[in-house]
Amino acid sequence: MRRFCLTVILALAILGCRKEETPTSPPPPPPPPPPSLGGNPEIVEKVATNEGADLKLTWKSVEGAYGYRVYCDGNKIWEGRDTTYMIQGSFSVCRTVDVSAYAGSDERKTSLDLTPKSSIITGLVTHDGTGYSWVKLDFNNGTAISTIQSNVDINAPNTGWFVFYNYSGNPQLRDASATSIGTAKMKVAFTDNSSGHLAPGPGNYNVVRGTSVNAYHFFWADNTSTGYGDMDNNDYFGVIKVTSLSGSGPYIANLEIYIQYRVPGLRWVKF
Repeated sequence: MRRFCLTVILALAILGCRKEETPTSPPPPPPPPPPSLGGNPEIVEKVATNEGADLKLTWKSVEGAYGYRVYCDGNKIWEGRDTTYMIQGSFSVCRTVDVSAYAGSDERKTSLDLTPKSSIITGLVTHDGTGYSWVKLDFNNGTAISTIQSNVDINAPNTGWFVFYNYSGNPQLRDASATSIGTAKMKVAFTDNSSGHLAPGPGNYNVVRGTSVNAYHFFWADNTSTGYGDMDNNDYFGVIKVTSLSGSGPYIANLEIYIQYRVPGLRWVKF
């Protein structure tokens, strides 16, 4: 009996020393993985519309994308769920356009470089002088070079030609069609002294245009094989800046020429 009592007392002592146990909750589930994208948006269409004033972009949908954004020179101009967007040149003329897909903090961009290609022409002399009087505009690669009249080939594809001309003491720019050379594959017409980065629409151009130092001429090169006179996606636009002009006949000029050749028919010339 005495041994039994000692056993009970010892058991009670041990139980009294144990801490009360509390039930534990299961561990929280791991956080979901961050949203991820299947890749960058692929631009499948870039088309000049509204007689070249606007740019329509279309891209492929991206797996996992919440939506899409369009940037003009780094500034967001649109966000939405569509996979097409029209940039209106009357509001935004861009050197670079980015189309992005986003999901949470993940954003993937595809860039479209619309910076016009530039060429420098030095020592261009009017046709009554000796030297290089003609300019060749190659719209295959967006380049401009000076040349002599014997090198003018009006049958060269996707090419326009103009001459620096002295008309009774008035320096001019003349398309080949306004000379004895004849009409080239691309007929070039010029605006009067102008400004800005959006070339004007029809009705503002002439194949003969007087010029002067610091003049800023937009030009429109129209494909004669598809019909001259209508703005379409067979055309090219650019700017001619007369950076210097000296002499009294013959005249000598230096030019900066910018050609928007990356999207045919687009009237954007932002450099």
